[in-house]
Amino acid sequence: MLRAIRRRREHGFHFAGNFLAVSFDRVTTEESLVSMKAECHARDGTIDGTALGVLADLALAAPVRAALPADTRLATVNMQLQLTGAPCHAPVTARSSFHGFIHGAAGRQAVSRVTLHGAGQEIGLGTATFMVLDLPPGTPIPFLTPVDPALDEAPLLDPERDLDPGERALFEHARMALGDSKADDDFLDRLWGYRTRPHKGGASGTLANGPHIGNRVGHVQGGVLLGFAQATSQAALPAGWGLSSVTACYVSPGEGRELKAQAEIVHQGRTTAVTRVAIATDEGRRVLEVLATHSLRAAAA
Repeated sequence: MLRAIRRRREHGFHFAGNFLAVSFDRVTTEESLVSMKAECHARDGTIDGTALGVLADLALAAPVRAALPADTRLATVNMQLQLTGAPCHAPVTARSSFHGFIHGAAGRQAVSRVTLHGAGQEIGLGTATFMVLDLPPGTPIPFLTPVDPALDEAPLLDPERDLDPGERALFEHARMALGDSKADDDFLDRLWGYRTRPHKGGASGTLANGPHIGNRVGHVQGGVLLGFAQATSQAALPAGWGLSSVTACYVSPGEGRELKAQAEIVHQGRTTAVTRVAIATDEGRRVLEVLATHSLRAAAA
């Protein structure tokens, strides 16, 4: 946590990416290489949903950033991911490429694609579209640099002396999440703060906003939004169902005090299922629409 806070100061991009030790090993339009050094597998051995969302979002944006000035902001418009279900172990690598801008669009929208590998196996592939926006005044320009936590020998920040009020709130949030965790493998759920509850035909979820999940302008980071949607969709289904694909449409910024998710089971067959998830602000403004497919694992059949 303390190293992530320091990297956030140095690199200028959001806490979630720094906490997951996302490393921008190469950033070019033709082939960017982005890796995630933190351990990021879920209980079933596949990639954690929030880690997947954050890595995919950052990796898909990397080659687009290489084609644009540094003082540019990207807003995710849509993202499609197909997963193979292969086991996931750190480091996870993502290779992405820029595929130009949408012709004839009134707003400048950039297209990119990505493949993800973990432990030598392909775990997923996907595409995304980003809206190119001006960076608000005073927003830090991110430095997309390589990161290797194993070689990080800088002294740790002192929680009592070295943190500003916002950083201290981040640190205390993580300490509370660690204290509330009943096992090592539910710490990340506590850290991100997803609260989901199944009900007949679906599930609901709530997520309190905060700096631990925010991007540079204070909105909930796009990959975290995707992780929240996945957590809610998984809560709608019995154990044994795994995510196999997701199509996400980003409608508006994730802002406000709290976000709410509603998942609906569209179809549940013998081996495949479909869920639809809508995320909105506490005032009812739509933020994200997700359609996901799930596969029943052989062990649960």
